Amino acid sequence: MAKRGIDEQALFDAALEEFSIYSYKEASINRIISAAGIAKGSFYYRFKTKYELYLFLIKEGVRRKWEYINSEIKFEPKGSPDGDIFDFILLQAEIGVRFAKDFPGLYQLGKMFSKEKGTSLYEQVMEELGGGDESGLQGLIEEAFHSGILRQEFSLDFIQKLILSLFSSFDDIFFKNEEMELERALAYLKDFIRFIKHGLQS
Repeated sequence: MAKRGIDEQALFDAALEEFSIYSYKEASINRIISAAGIAKGSFYYRFKTKYELYLFLIKEGVRRKWEYINSEIKFEPKGSPDGDIFDFILLQAEIGVRFAKDFPGLYQLGKMFSKEKGTSLYEQVMEELGGGDESGLQGLIEEAFHSGILRQEFSLDFIQKLILSLFSSFDDIFFKNEEMELERALAYLKDFIRFIKHGLQS
């Protein structure tokens, strides 16, 4: 973000807080501008619409999360997809939980965005993000399936949809009405992976 003397960090922080508390429809550009302490004209010089700002935040959140995960994987002894696919999925999920604790604002933004599922806004943003599986799980599952690691009596399409759906619903299943605690989240994740692994692995 860099245009004409706007306090970019203040704007980013104010927008992140607004969209982490309110739905897209309820979020207010006026509140963001006021909290950031910038002129309305300066804001609209940088972002033409509320959607443009929202999309920027979502993209930035995804970019930072995967930058964080990929940098952490390099220092993990089991950080290779060449081993057990379930260990690798668990590793990614564990690092994702650490990211959520280190960057609670971005995590909360992601949760609020997930509540938009089923809306035209969600579909539009997902299309801008490339449409699909930003976790990389789909490719890992396909590779494991064709390598014979997963049970062949189930179709690849069924397995991918099942696992991706379970992971996308993880927070809603285990933390819908409560705060996520790191240790408890990791314990749930391990049980979650064990359940998927022994239900699918040949």
